[in-house]
Amino acid sequence: MTGLVVAAIVVVIIASALGTVQIVRGPDDASRAVVGDLLFFCATAVFVLVGVLSSTAVLYDVVLLATVSGILATAALARMLTRGDR
Repeated sequence: MTGLVVAAIVVVIIASALGTVQIVRGPDDASRAVVGDLLFFCATAVFVLVGVLSSTAVLYDVVLLATVSGILATAALARMLTRGDR
């Protein structure tokens, strides 16, 4: 089980590294915003995986709050990029 969690952490870190490269190369603000969300949720995934390794329940509450705030930030950023158009 521990080996699988460590492998998952490595995959998430690789996704974060590729996302960082895409932010530098991103053609417009919308693609950078999507990659920013990817990086946020990669960090959240690392927190979950570390919580699985350490068996702490408090970390799950923190991850749930971070996920809700990340979703709200994504909606707000989408609204700003479209300048309020629906």
